[in-house]
Amino acid sequence: MVQVLERRRDQLRTGGAARARVELPWSERYFAQLGLVLGVAYRSAAVLTGGGCAPGPSDRSTDYVPTAEPGHRMPHLWITDGRSTLDAFGEWFTLLTPDPTHWERQAAASWPVRVETLSREHAGLCDLGPHGALLVRPDGHIGARWHDRSPGDSALQHAVTAITDRGGS
Repeated sequence: MVQVLERRRDQLRTGGAARARVELPWSERYFAQLGLVLGVAYRSAAVLTGGGCAPGPSDRSTDYVPTAEPGHRMPHLWITDGRSTLDAFGEWFTLLTPDPTHWERQAAASWPVRVETLSREHAGLCDLGPHGALLVRPDGHIGARWHDRSPGDSALQHAVTAITDRGGS
């Protein structure tokens, strides 16, 4: 791409005739950047991590490697026949868990939270125990993760409040 731009610059400097259309060379290096698009991770107060630290640095790879780490986009997983995790996001916060009964009691937070069942197989892929959960923001990024049971009866409400910064601070 730099070579194409340099050629065009030289043409403009010398008054040479420019081609009507400049063809950029196809390159996996420049155009296959799914990792840069889908691999973006947030580092902000709208992401809660277990140790209170920000998400790990993005490696800026062109390869997309799905991860269920807080701050990253929730990977696509089938939650029912013909329905994906990606279909569950949009208007509300979504809690994905293999144990919806435990978490539905906490879902009455200051913001609507939809609880969706995640199979135990998919929970394992997301590094969740049998009672763990992922809180996914409406934009599809993971806002918080509990590897197993929540640390308290108000953990979900505290997480949603912290992510939306509605704690009266």
